[in-house]
Amino acid sequence: MDARKASLASHLTMVKNFLAIKHSRRFFLALPIFVTIFLIISLQTLDVVDLRNLSQHNNVDTNGKPFLEQNNRWRPSTVARIIQVPDSTWTCTDDGLSASEKDTSKNRRSRQCVVKNLCVDRKGAFIRSNQWFPDSMPELNLNGADRTVDAYWRPRVERSGRSKALRAHYVDETLFVHGLVAPNHFSHWLYNGMLPLYSTTKKFNGTKDSWTLRTRSLINHGKQGKWEMRHVFQTGYELVLSQDELTTEFQTLPPQDAPICFRQAVIGLGSQCGLASCEYNFPSEVYLAFRDLISDYYWRTPQTWERHLAVRQEDINAAATRDRLPTADTANPSNATNQKTPLRCLDLVKYYNFEPSTGQDRLQPLKESKHRVGQLSPDTVDPEVDHAANGPRKLVVAIIQRYGSRRVINDQELSEGLAAAGYRVKWITFDNGCGLPETAYLLRDVNVLLSPHGNAIGTSIFMPSTNPVPTLLSLDASRYSESWFINTASAMGQRFMQTVCGPNRYLDDATKTRCPYYKDEAGAHKLLSIGGMTERLVLGLSDEQAKSYRDKVAKEELTPKAIKEFRNLVERNPAAQQLAKEELDVLIGPEIPSTLVTKYSDGVVWEFLELFWRDTPRYVDVPRVVAFMHELQQDQEREKAAAAPELKYQQYLTYIRQSRACGVKYCKEILQRNVIQESRVFGVHSIDDPSRWGQSMLVDKTIFDGLEVPNWLPDSLLT
Repeated sequence: MDARKASLASHLTMVKNFLAIKHSRRFFLALPIFVTIFLIISLQTLDVVDLRNLSQHNNVDTNGKPFLEQNNRWRPSTVARIIQVPDSTWTCTDDGLSASEKDTSKNRRSRQCVVKNLCVDRKGAFIRSNQWFPDSMPELNLNGADRTVDAYWRPRVERSGRSKALRAHYVDETLFVHGLVAPNHFSHWLYNGMLPLYSTTKKFNGTKDSWTLRTRSLINHGKQGKWEMRHVFQTGYELVLSQDELTTEFQTLPPQDAPICFRQAVIGLGSQCGLASCEYNFPSEVYLAFRDLISDYYWRTPQTWERHLAVRQEDINAAATRDRLPTADTANPSNATNQKTPLRCLDLVKYYNFEPSTGQDRLQPLKESKHRVGQLSPDTVDPEVDHAANGPRKLVVAIIQRYGSRRVINDQELSEGLAAAGYRVKWITFDNGCGLPETAYLLRDVNVLLSPHGNAIGTSIFMPSTNPVPTLLSLDASRYSESWFINTASAMGQRFMQTVCGPNRYLDDATKTRCPYYKDEAGAHKLLSIGGMTERLVLGLSDEQAKSYRDKVAKEELTPKAIKEFRNLVERNPAAQQLAKEELDVLIGPEIPSTLVTKYSDGVVWEFLELFWRDTPRYVDVPRVVAFMHELQQDQEREKAAAAPELKYQQYLTYIRQSRACGVKYCKEILQRNVIQESRVFGVHSIDDPSRWGQSMLVDKTIFDGLEVPNWLPDSLLT
């Protein structure tokens, strides 16, 4: 009360002085000065700052969509009240650097800041300051991917009152502010989003009670992912600013009635991932801890797994009732009308040799229920004693089938061939839906993962890490390979091989017979159609028209309008249509279409060929894969017979020394970064001691001495 009386007295004095000079020639000069002083004093006398009106943000979210009533429900237990929130302060990872060092690309991409007292409303995050011209935080990169998708962000600044009082919700925890790249894509969500976020929580001492704020999402085709994060943030929530991002019970909009403030926030993901496009690696232990966290949360006992399945089914039934969805067609998993649910992958998996059997029965896929086991491995239903007469237990092999692009044509032959050789086989498809815990559950005992190169290989994070060293086998066409998952596999100490089965580079006549040429006309037409990924390529043009086409490509004038004009030339001419058909046969044939590369511009044609050979259906050379599996079986037996290594990744390093850890042409550069150089992920502190994050933890550093990666030899192990 005394403060308010003093403030009123100062206001009256100011008015009196103002009236005294009203008729002076200095009136117009004094007027703005007195107005400014009056506003400053007025702001200083505020006892409570109430941002409820500011947080309404015109009743629309960041995508401009009106807030729906059901999304306004505040599920966390916090309640808005008057609290004291000191002005925000921050420290950043580059505070000790010079100005020139701070301005480097590496530092800008990887800078992270810890902010004391950060608040969030429906406009976004803000910091508070009582300064008339407050400092702004540096912009921080929220993504953990390549620089083309870097997303720089900083909170806005709100002016605080003299008493620091604010009506708000309050959480005495750390808020982790991040972005996401392609959240609908499992591997991008995991390796470029979730794992960098998890690594950041471990590095900055996050807990199961921490919260997150997702401020940026780079969406593919307007799709959102529905991946679970509750196993990491068991009591916290993820604040999102768009209603489209409310995909699980973990996400929530900021409260409608008042901001929500946090004791501190960590902003940025530090540009860390297992790929060279990131500035830093995070240690291998982060991958393993994330895997173990999921298994402990979802199936540490049979009862916890059963409870999870029951809750899942209740959610599925509720969604089906709400949306009036049709009953799933379990007899035809490739049916496009199937209802996709997180449990479908468990319903559709086929097991071979997972229970004691004799004779040809072992070749029949076991119709197992998802309720079959609640343990970490199938050993309790596949006891060692039943295999005593037949030698050591055989490897567990998973085959992942894709029904869209990159389909394995002879997947049944592959499953039966491996089963006939005695291996335990899981045939899996994720195309009809699979949640994160269900995916981890299926991979929890897999020693060897077979899959066309792509998203599904990213599930290898859930494989056991030793006994034996896990192996990934990419099932590819001979004209395509890529390095993406070699990066993540090497960071987890997993061997990575590739097998190709035509349409060229055959090893012998037997291989050529087992790998016939598959003419994928449907896939080609899809790529070339309007709206397709390579719609720029137009076949059937005359030589004169093709010259005009090449000129437009060279001058970057091949606009949608120009493409349509070229297509019209072909569609109006029967002879041109016949030529287009003949050229398509050459384009997707087994050999490089050199004449078409010359005719239509190499960039446009190769753009098509790269995507076509990536996505085309393919055969697998089954006898060659079975022979390779025998070699891996022998490796497993040698590993078990040898003395336990001092370091769990030591056997992986041995395979590198033997040139038997990686069999693809990109291996040398990737292993240099992830295993050999100072940027390596092995033998460094991380979760064990966050204060020494990234520093060497090895007393004996000679384990890496002399470790070199030989040049890639195509016939070194498997081609």
